[in-house]
Amino acid sequence: MAQARTGALLNPRIDSTFKALFTQPNEASRAAMHAFLEAATERRIATWEISQNEAPIEYVGHRGVSFDISCRFDDGMAAEIEMQAYRREYDYGQRAEYLVARLASSRMKRSTDWEKAPTVYQISVLDFEYVPQSGVTSTDPVSRYAMRTKDGRELANALNIVFIELPKVATLEASLESNTALENWAIFLKDADDPEKCGLIQQLIRKEEGLMKAHQALSLISADDELWYAQFRQEKAERDYISGLRSAERKGEREGLARGRAEGEREGLARGRAEGERKKALEIALALRQSGIDDAFIAKSTGLSPEEIAGLQP
Repeated sequence: MAQARTGALLNPRIDSTFKALFTQPNEASRAAMHAFLEAATERRIATWEISQNEAPIEYVGHRGVSFDISCRFDDGMAAEIEMQAYRREYDYGQRAEYLVARLASSRMKRSTDWEKAPTVYQISVLDFEYVPQSGVTSTDPVSRYAMRTKDGRELANALNIVFIELPKVATLEASLESNTALENWAIFLKDADDPEKCGLIQQLIRKEEGLMKAHQALSLISADDELWYAQFRQEKAERDYISGLRSAERKGEREGLARGRAEGEREGLARGRAEGERKKALEIALALRQSGIDDAFIAKSTGLSPEEIAGLQP
């Protein structure tokens, strides 16, 4: 594939590329993974290993299989990392809470004391802005969540969720020296494949060795034709998915308009019929009244109120 031979870089926000970036059996990929884990967990990590949960670079056509990266550490700590390139129709906060709880329970061995329960991290890189249930958003690209009381008192900090929202990194591009390590990682993941951001990426990789290794790893996998094909397939699948949603929305709008029009016509006919019947009743009541018929009899015969009958004028 020509694209893989022109010096272009794969998009690290594509699931298959993101996983391949960190899981190759070479020094650059392992060093990049180590640096990213330390930045995301804010811990010094001695040794770690990747738990194989599916093929690292195989493209999977359906959405039932994810490209999560699962890591275990020498001290019992564990982390799962995932890339979410497109917003889906579910609450990412609830999803992350479920996933981090599941990770903790899967790492808890039978008969283990509570004091030895593992510390776990669910790390989600989002290529869209997350809106929590509260509706309160932040301009910070990195959000760290743990279990606390309303006044900020912490529990064990055993369950940790990290959201990295890539659309928010633009405000950080002028502050590389003061950014946190994870904020600079967010810039790299957002801009690494953008030819117009080459100068910015060069500043990043000169500043931090972990990002330099990540750039090397991304360059290596960008020579792989299969990964370019996987990227094309996933981008096509996502466009088809989004187009399907928009088509369904347009169809729903058309059906809603048609239903509204039909209901409006029915309501208009009903109102017109009622007005016609009332007008006819008033004409009959007036004629009866002019003939000297008792108002009570007229009311009973026409269904009009005494006030309506009393107000009739010849």
